[in-house]
Amino acid sequence: MKPLISVVIPVYNICNYVGKCLESVCGQSYENIEIIVVDDGSTDGSSKICDEFTKNDKRVKVFHRKNGGLSAARNFGISKAHGDFVALVDGDDWVQRNYAAEMVKALDEKTDIVVCGYNNVVPKQEETSGKEAAVKLLIGQENLDIVAWNKLYRRSLFDDIKYPDGEKHEDSLTTYKLLALARVVKYVPESLYMYETREGSIMNQTEILSRLKVRKKAAEEAVNYFSGDDDLEQAAKIAVLTAKYAFVDAVVRGEIDKKYYAKNREWVLVHQGEYLRNKYLTRKLKIYNLMIGGVFYKIFRKIRHE
Repeated sequence: MKPLISVVIPVYNICNYVGKCLESVCGQSYENIEIIVVDDGSTDGSSKICDEFTKNDKRVKVFHRKNGGLSAARNFGISKAHGDFVALVDGDDWVQRNYAAEMVKALDEKTDIVVCGYNNVVPKQEETSGKEAAVKLLIGQENLDIVAWNKLYRRSLFDDIKYPDGEKHEDSLTTYKLLALARVVKYVPESLYMYETREGSIMNQTEILSRLKVRKKAAEEAVNYFSGDDDLEQAAKIAVLTAKYAFVDAVVRGEIDKKYYAKNREWVLVHQGEYLRNKYLTRKLKIYNLMIGGVFYKIFRKIRHE
């Protein structure tokens, strides 16, 4: 029997995009889906566009709510899902016609998460344990692994895991938990999800700082979350280290204030000895740890950036 897929779509003031998104989901070649649209208090006409789709497709259910943010909208949509699996699609993105079909094709009784490519970012076809996938996310911090929206999740994973209300970049604070809980994670080597980069979407210093702070917070929380599991805890500590380097590199690139350089550099120097014993410390990070004690790291990263 084909599993029911619940596609949860949060919508907030994206009237120029949501129609294309809903058309792509309603037009899936895999038809056993329910489409849960969470209108998060839109004021620009998005609500009306969403309601129009309910007239022609009975699978579409629209819930209108007071604005509460992306995390709250996702959590609400998941709570309304009846499917065996949940897919999260942002309302300003769209998906290929075979998006659901290819993800479902990868499923078996032990697979809890399926990850697909997006735009031109394509994973290699592989199967890992959830723990291995979580380690990969923590030590690599690749967008493919972190983001919420290019994945199909067994719905039961969300029984005890929620997206944090009021937090920006909530994926960073949640995805590692879902991966670690999964038994098997499979990667589909196709770009099935189309992430839309909006016009004028270049980040300013405030937004860059926000991302950097959430990345550091997520890594630090992961260290505590995985306390007692040596592999995952050590991987989370690497995530803290790379988060510190992300601050340093952002200063070198001129993206954030210089005050963040000394503070994060000093942290790396203080913890150098501890990290030499971490089995996930790569050769590159070992070299960076040696270089950051002098002026060479700053010069090297500046040259690389230019």
